[in-house]
Amino acid sequence: MPCVFCTEPWKTGEILVETRAATVILHDDWAVRGHTMIVAKRHVENLSDLGDGDATDLLHVVRAVETLLLEETGTDRAIILKLGIQTPHLHLHIYPVSSDLDRSAVMAIIGAKVHVPKDEQFVRLLKDKLSE
Repeated sequence: MPCVFCTEPWKTGEILVETRAATVILHDDWAVRGHTMIVAKRHVENLSDLGDGDATDLLHVVRAVETLLLEETGTDRAIILKLGIQTPHLHLHIYPVSSDLDRSAVMAIIGAKVHVPKDEQFVRLLKDKLSE
C-alpha cells in the first residue's frame, strides 16, 4: 500500500512549509489549535533510521515549529507524540496545550475526541512565519 506521506501529504492536512528534512503539516483534525505534524522527507519508520545529519535537520524543524506554535497559540506546553501505527512513516505530532490540563484532557486531545474550529487566519500566519 502506498504511503500517504510520500505520495499525497496534503491529504492529511494543510502543508505549512517544506524543508529539505521535513514537511510541516497542520493536521486536519483540529483537535487543538496548532496540531501539527512534522513528517520526515525520507521514508523511514524511526528516528534512529536516519543518519546524524538528517536527524539533526529534522529536530531543528521540530524545535522551530514547537517554538512558533507555543508563541502563536499562547500555550506553555507542547505534547510531542510519535506513533506511526496508521502510517508507518516517521512523523511527529505536536499538540500545543496549556500546562494546567490533566492526563484525561490531554488524552482526549490526542484521541481527537475534542475539536476547535479551523482558523484560516491562523493558518496563513503560520505559513508566513515558517516561510521567513
